[in-house]
Amino acid sequence: YIAFVDLLNGIVDSDFSEKEEKIVLAQGEVLSTKLFATKQEEEGKDVMLLDSLEFMRLTAENEPDLEFSKLELDTILTRHSGVELFIAQGYICRNSKGEIDNLQRGGSDYSASLLAEAIDASELQIWTDIDGMHYNDPRIVEHTKSIPKLSYEEAGELAYFGAKILHPYCLLPTRRKSIPVRVKNTMDPAAIGTYISEDTSEFGIKAVAAKDGIIVIKIKSTRMLLAYGFLKRLFEVFEKYETSVDVITTSEVAVSLTIDNGKNLNKIVDELSIYGDVHVEKEQCIISVVGNFIADEKGTASIIFDSLREIPLRMISFGGSKHNVTLLVNAKHKKEALNALNDSLFSDK
Repeated sequence: YIAFVDLLNGIVDSDFSEKEEKIVLAQGEVLSTKLFATKQEEEGKDVMLLDSLEFMRLTAENEPDLEFSKLELDTILTRHSGVELFIAQGYICRNSKGEIDNLQRGGSDYSASLLAEAIDASELQIWTDIDGMHYNDPRIVEHTKSIPKLSYEEAGELAYFGAKILHPYCLLPTRRKSIPVRVKNTMDPAAIGTYISEDTSEFGIKAVAAKDGIIVIKIKSTRMLLAYGFLKRLFEVFEKYETSVDVITTSEVAVSLTIDNGKNLNKIVDELSIYGDVHVEKEQCIISVVGNFIADEKGTASIIFDSLREIPLRMISFGGSKHNVTLLVNAKHKKEALNALNDSLFSDK
C-alpha cells in the first residue's frame, strides 16, 4: 500500500498526460483486488492474486491478444494447479508497446469474458447490483422481473440497445466458445438471475430496451434514384470518423440513419452535404423489442405497433434480425413508450 501511495504522489508531481491517466485509472483495480485477496487469506482461503498486466495485452490494432493471454494463463495455472481460488483485475491491460492501458467502458465484464475464453471455462458469472437482465427498464417501468433464459443473440441485442447490465462486447468471447453466462445479483445471491447460452428454442418476445442520446441524420437527394454506389459513399464518411450507425431506412430520394456519438457530427454533416440536403435531429431514443421471432409468424408486429398507436414513430426497422424490432421515438416519449409496451407485452408476468 505504501508503494501505491508513492506511485500516485509521483504522478501528481509530474506532467499529467494520457499515459499517466491510464496508470491512475488502473490503481482502483489493483487496490481493490489486493484488499479482496487479503480478506480471503484472513478467512483461511487458499488464494492467489494474479497480475492481469502480465497476461492481458492488446495488439497493435487495440484488440485483445487472446493467444498471448491463453499461453500466459496456461503457464500460470499449470504452475499453481493446486490453488483453490485465483483473483485477477478486470478492465486493465497493457498495450502493444507494453504500457498500462485499459479495455475502456465495460472493460471489467469484457475481461472476465476474455479470461473465460482463454481458459475454456465451463461457465462465466457476472455479479452485479440487479438480479439479471429484466424484460423492461426497472428505472422507468415499475415491478419488472428478470428473464430466466436468453440466447446470446437476444442478450446481445438488449445490451447493445440499452440494457446496462452487460456491455455488448462481454458476450463475444463466450459466444465463440459456447460458454454460458450467468448474471447474478450481489445483493441477493439466491435470486435466479439470467442464464445466457446458445439455446434459441424459446420463441416470442422476451424484453424491451431503450437507448438514449440518439441523433438522426437525414440525407435527401434526387440524385439517389438508381445511383450505383451512393450508399457506399455515404457510409465511407461515417467510417472516416469512426462513427457507427445503429438504424437505417431508405426511400427513392432519402436515407435516414441514426448514430449515438455526436463527437464528429459537424464534420460528418459537412461531408454528407456534398451528396444532398442534410437534416439533423437530436434527443431521439431507440426502442428495441427483443425476442426470437419466426419470420412468417402472424401478429408480432401488430401487437407492438398497436400498443404504440398514440406515440409518433420516427423510424421502424424490422426484418434485419429475427431477434429485434427497432423503433425510433422522440426522447420525450420514451417513458410512455416503455410503459405502453410493458402493458401490452408483459401484462401476464
